[in-house]
Amino acid sequence: MKLSNYLNDKAKHKGENRLLKFTILVIGIVTLLNTGIMLKALSYQRVVIVPPGLQEKTTIQGNKLDEIYVSTFVRYISSLAFSYTPATARRQFDELLLHFDPTAYPRGKTTFYNLAEKIADTQVTQVFYLNKITVNTETKKIEIEGTRRQYIDDRKVEDGKKNYYIDYTILNGRFYIMAIAESAAEGVSPGHIPEEAQKGK
Repeated sequence: MKLSNYLNDKAKHKGENRLLKFTILVIGIVTLLNTGIMLKALSYQRVVIVPPGLQEKTTIQGNKLDEIYVSTFVRYISSLAFSYTPATARRQFDELLLHFDPTAYPRGKTTFYNLAEKIADTQVTQVFYLNKITVNTETKKIEIEGTRRQYIDDRKVEDGKKNYYIDYTILNGRFYIMAIAESAAEGVSPGHIPEEAQKGK
């Protein structure tokens, strides 16, 4: 009788163990499937944002940039980086630096703060009229074409066509600046001060 009860208990425990192992296996498979689905969904996520100066919603999906967003954002960045007066340059550059990628921020800060000091010393005012925006999503580079005019007091010291290049990255659905340059091969070099101003003429 005792042997029979023992065998019955043992068989019962074996059945419970098999059920427990099966349950754990099912939970593991479901967890793996959920993880895979979530990772795939993240790569296709759509982030709804409202860039400065834009009243309607636009989206960034994966690495794809919405045309309206790019146009508005680039015009906003251009107004901060390329059109300034001695009184507004430092404040504009501070706002511009908020949109730099953390890894690019130190270099950008050094460059734009140095430029702000030169602008204050030479009293140069600059205006940039943007004419064309070209986006290369493969190289993550934006080319900006326009006309740059610089003034010292009331005298125009420069008036001509100018191209700028913005290197960018998208992190967690947000657009970040990596570099701003005057040529495609340069790093951060947002502008120059005319030699006339640097010599104090």
